[in-house]
Amino acid sequence: MSGQEKHLYEFGPFRLDPLKRRLLRGDEMIPLTPKAFETLLALVQESGKTLEKDELMRRVWPDAVVEENNLNQNITALRKSLGDSRQDSQYIATIPGLGYRFIADVRKVPVASAERTLSAEGNGNSTAQKTAPILVSTVASVPPVQAAGFRSRTVVPEPKRKNRIILLSALILGPLLLAFGLYKLLTREKPVPQPLFRSIVVLPLENLSGDPSQEYFADGMTDALIGELATIGELRVISRTSSMHYKRTKKSMAEIARELNVDAAVEGTVQRSGDVVHIRAQLIHAPTDRHLWVKTFKQDMKDVLDLQKEIAEAITREVRIKTTSTGSMTAESRPAVHPKAFDDYLKGRYLYWNKRTEENLLKAIEYFQNAIRQDSNYALAYVGLADCYNSLGSVQFATFPPLEARSKAEEAAVRALEIDGSLAEAHSALGYVNHYNWNWAAAEQEFKRAIELNPNYANAHNFYASYLMSLGRVEESLAMSNRARELDPLSLSISAQRGFLLENARRYQEAIEQLQQIIAVDPENYQAHWLLGNIYAFNGQLNEAIASAEKAVELSDRAPGALGILGMVYGFAGRKAEASRILNELLSLTKTRYVTPAALAYVNIGLGDKDQAFFWLEKAYEERSNFIAYIMVVPIADPLRSDPRFESLLKRTRLK
Repeated sequence: MSGQEKHLYEFGPFRLDPLKRRLLRGDEMIPLTPKAFETLLALVQESGKTLEKDELMRRVWPDAVVEENNLNQNITALRKSLGDSRQDSQYIATIPGLGYRFIADVRKVPVASAERTLSAEGNGNSTAQKTAPILVSTVASVPPVQAAGFRSRTVVPEPKRKNRIILLSALILGPLLLAFGLYKLLTREKPVPQPLFRSIVVLPLENLSGDPSQEYFADGMTDALIGELATIGELRVISRTSSMHYKRTKKSMAEIARELNVDAAVEGTVQRSGDVVHIRAQLIHAPTDRHLWVKTFKQDMKDVLDLQKEIAEAITREVRIKTTSTGSMTAESRPAVHPKAFDDYLKGRYLYWNKRTEENLLKAIEYFQNAIRQDSNYALAYVGLADCYNSLGSVQFATFPPLEARSKAEEAAVRALEIDGSLAEAHSALGYVNHYNWNWAAAEQEFKRAIELNPNYANAHNFYASYLMSLGRVEESLAMSNRARELDPLSLSISAQRGFLLENARRYQEAIEQLQQIIAVDPENYQAHWLLGNIYAFNGQLNEAIASAEKAVELSDRAPGALGILGMVYGFAGRKAEASRILNELLSLTKTRYVTPAALAYVNIGLGDKDQAFFWLEKAYEERSNFIAYIMVVPIADPLRSDPRFESLLKRTRLK
């Protein structure tokens, strides 16, 4: 370690001095070997981060090849010197299979400040006390002046002489003491002001179990903590999708702060041992990477919901912001949840739901149903069911007829609200159902309630933006979409939906740029390619439209929704034979599986067959297809708008 450092490191009762290469506990110097000191210094400098064993050995022994046992001996010696232990670590945690992490809260203290503190501790306030007697003694020893040629000095009585001495001492000492006091006032170490946080990200909690199969549990606890903090009205909380982009990241905290535009971060670890959960969380001022607070929590699995709330409340106290009446956190405890139900919920949500394929959504449903069988009052498991069925009934997946899927979703969302009426996720899911069932007023009410309960729930803002676009409230829709992106800036699905909204606003070039950004990050993103096929077509870029639509068909394994877009753009490009082949493929599929009528309407619009297009639009209307909710604004419907049958469709959906 370089001797150029201008600060010391403090943790607990210890002070680590890189310049003088010593470890102090108060005034006591703790003896360490040179390599043990280097090991401790490396860990403290990277406080809160896991240092792999190989990296740590390279830093401590840069010019030599040593065995791992040398490092182990250093760690053992350090733990002994710090009064630490592997089983109940306060300072050095072992990360199984990886290395070590310094887990105590570390403070950087300027060297000058630390030396002044040490001096004050050693000498007290003795300076002024010692100075005064010296000056008094000097003045008192001055002999009377008696020399030839001068009159003899009047002898002052002893009491008066003492008074004069005291007065003279005060006149000399007063300015000196005042100057000294001003010097101490001006040079004293000023307390570091605590920042006022307005935005925060919860970084993925690290799984310390040593078992990769427990990653879902760590991810689930991260999401739960995000959800708890998200209810604070005046705090912008980054959503899970964006947070998860930083799992195992090598980026610095300052980089993360800049990318997400946040001024606080929470990071930590989670370890599950049987039915006991240990979580260590720390709060960091993100732009400066300054650690402000750290605490360890322990709870039984059956009380894990209370554990999540306890951590969120502790962090809330630390960020010291004023919360809104709806977002303020109370001490009210939550019902205990069956450990197996909680576990199944986490698997359904974080192993399967997040992958967003038909196969994984169906698997997620199984886990949510298992959770409900274990605990019939577990509200979040019902929300999981609602989310799955809403997705499976959409044009994108088209696994079930929309009315059937949304009926199941509605039943689950209503049950969740019966158990806990404050769940923003349940209100949002119910808003989704009402939106696509054309219950316009009820949908808006549910979306607004979801946002009121959880102002940081990005999906509620995203769904509400789609609802507003259905009604032609374009600027409101885009503003709501912007808010969703602020809350979840790295979410590809929210970015893709924004591309769809821009398309409906006829801002084609912006929509294309938006979707191209997604593909630059994820070249295999089905939703982005699917939407681009459509947007390119209406922007007059037919070759690009065909390429994007063909890619969407490939990525989706020839899903009906993707085939419909490809058939439409083939038709627009004059490739009628290929469009007809797509149409026949879709008709053939109707004999073996559910096919969304919207896909057949798309192809007939591309072929210019209005009668067949309206035939399939009527089928889509009858089953409450998602597509019909946007019929007033989507460019796909432009070739049909002059037909009286289109006006009738708008009136029947209560859009006019």
